Amino acid sequence: FEDGPSDNTGEILDILAQYDVKATFFVVGKEDEESKALYQRIVDEGHTLGMNSYSNQYSVIYQSEDAFEQDYMTLKNFLKQTTGVDSLYYRFPGGSSNLISNVPMDYFIHYLNTQGIIYYDWNVSAGDGASTAYTSEEIVENVTDDVVKYKTSVVLLHDASDKSATVEALAPLIEALNEMGAEILPIDEDTSVIQYVKADSID
Repeated sequence: FEDGPSDNTGEILDILAQYDVKATFFVVGKEDEESKALYQRIVDEGHTLGMNSYSNQYSVIYQSEDAFEQDYMTLKNFLKQTTGVDSLYYRFPGGSSNLISNVPMDYFIHYLNTQGIIYYDWNVSAGDGASTAYTSEEIVENVTDDVVKYKTSVVLLHDASDKSATVEALAPLIEALNEMGAEILPIDEDTSVIQYVKADSID
C-alpha cells in the first residue's frame, strides 16, 4: 500500500488482522495525532513500514538533488521518532523509471544506495491508482490475472481517502489469493527485489 496513512488505513488494518495477513505500507509524512497513531499501529501489528516520500508532491521531491535528500531525511527521521523504526525500504513516487523528475533518477538511486536503502517498484498493479475508477471486482481481477505470471509479485495498492473500492476489494482479494495457493508476505530482507531501474546498475 502506498500514499497512506488515510481515513481508510484503520479499516485496511482491520481486514488484514482478520485474515492474519501482513502487508507493506509505503507511507508519506503526516504529523497529525491520528496519523501518528496509524504509523504506530502498522508497526505494532507486524507490518513493514516503508517510505514513499514525505511531501508526496512530485514537483517538490524531484525538483533537485538537495530537495530529494531533504524530503527523504525528513520522512526517515519522522518515522523513527514516531515509531522507533528505522525504515529500510523506499518506493519512488511514480516508480524508479518515472519521467516526471527534473533530475535524472540515477542520482536518487545512487543516493539511496549510499544510504543502504532498498527501493521497490511493483510488477503487479491493482489499477486503483488510475484516474478511471475501477470497481472492487476489477481490482481483484487485475491482481489475480497478473500474480500467476511471477514467482514473486509485488502488488501495488493505494491507501488514500478516495480509494474505497480498494478497501472493498481487500477481503475478496485475500481470499482469492489464498485459494490460488499464493503466500501473502510483507517485504523484508528475504523478498526478491523488484526494480524497473536496477540499483546495482547505477555507480
